[in-house]
Amino acid sequence: MWRLQVGVDEGLEDELTDRLVEFNKEQSAVVRERFRPENLKSEPVHVFATDDTGALIGGCAGRVERVWHWLTVDTMWVDPSCRGRGIGSALLAAIEAEGRRRGCRWSDLNTFDFQALEFYLEAGYIEYGVKHDYPPGHSNHLLRKDL
Repeated sequence: MWRLQVGVDEGLEDELTDRLVEFNKEQSAVVRERFRPENLKSEPVHVFATDDTGALIGGCAGRVERVWHWLTVDTMWVDPSCRGRGIGSALLAAIEAEGRRRGCRWSDLNTFDFQALEFYLEAGYIEYGVKHDYPPGHSNHLLRKDL
């Protein structure tokens, strides 16, 4: 006999997560290595562009996952008044170089259709997935680049 329980239960959610992680670790040596306590934290990577006064005009922030050797670019922005000067390309190249220096084999990122899809494609990223109508009326593009 069994039953479905619909509703928030943080204790059961924690147990569910623990059970899935244990199953995954039993199935894969690389997953076991990734879930060792010393390997659970990713390392931040930040690159900023400032003007002569020290004001922020752009930046790129991400993180490096050390065990599986990838860089995730989480946030990238260039002040609209400064776009077209190569700042975005320099920021992206710098964070990728830092990822390579830390042993990353590839980089991944997401961008919405109203952001910088063409910029990333021109920088060598390939699209491996799209979330359509996310957010409603738009799409979120999943991109990856070998470093």
